[in-house]
Amino acid sequence: MRMESSTVPTAFSIGISASDSAAALPSLLGFLHHEDFGSSFAMRRLVVVASGCPSDIVSKLTEDASEDERIKVIQEPRRRGKAEAVNRIMENSVGEYLVLLNSDAVPARGSILTLLRELASDERAGCVSAKPVFGDSGGLLNSVLRIMWSTHNLASLKLNHAMLSNHTSDELFAVRRRLLAPLPPNLVNDGAYIGGRIRAGGHLVKFSEGAVVSIDVPERPADLIGQRRRIVFGHVQVWRKLGSPPKTVESLLFTKPLTAARILVASLSARPSLIPALPVAFVSEILSALLALSDQVRRSKRHAVWKRYAV
Repeated sequence: MRMESSTVPTAFSIGISASDSAAALPSLLGFLHHEDFGSSFAMRRLVVVASGCPSDIVSKLTEDASEDERIKVIQEPRRRGKAEAVNRIMENSVGEYLVLLNSDAVPARGSILTLLRELASDERAGCVSAKPVFGDSGGLLNSVLRIMWSTHNLASLKLNHAMLSNHTSDELFAVRRRLLAPLPPNLVNDGAYIGGRIRAGGHLVKFSEGAVVSIDVPERPADLIGQRRRIVFGHVQVWRKLGSPPKTVESLLFTKPLTAARILVASLSARPSLIPALPVAFVSEILSALLALSDQVRRSKRHAVWKRYAV
């Protein structure tokens, strides 16, 4: 008589860093509660770090945790920075993989499963990130944002195919837990740092077009410049700590300008209507970079607990 084989699902955790109003957090937890992770994977822990969140949000989290033993809520009365929150998530996670997700991001159905499958299918892969997308609200600022994100995603895809990527988008990504180490104090870009360390350790950093995550984007030019100032500051910070810059379009402009130019041209060729917004995108990026470099010269810690912009 033939015995049917059975496999034990691979355990993983999900970690969410939430701060301030965390208005989208309840719906995000509802989404995760009903998400299907297939028969090969089992979510064993959902860690939520709530930093400076309203009492009603924290109360709802506590209530959910009392009804589901997989949920662990860590409350911080005040914000201590995302690096500290991610460290707490790492300490309290279980299983082979950890999925890190921003509280204001919304994965598409099946995207987390796609990331887990990509990791499980390639032992060389240390982490894999999803493709960020956002709505087309029209207007000049939206076009500028679309230029930035389309070139970002195209660069990530091309570097993925060439097996050269060392940068992870922190909106949504999955990582092998055994490769993780505590993040340094005052770190700004957790995804870039984690991706850089994993690549330096000899593992691949991958990007999945099949995994999609919807993100919020700034609605005011000043907020965009402030956000980009923080991100560029964080990339330089990672460069200093790891000795190699995160491979993004911005860094490729300095290290491989022809590659960066090809990516930009290919991105604009796909959507020629964005070309009129290119000068504005260029000026805003230059201004953001100058402000970020000024912060680096002054060794500023202003971005460790960064300002959240209205979206």
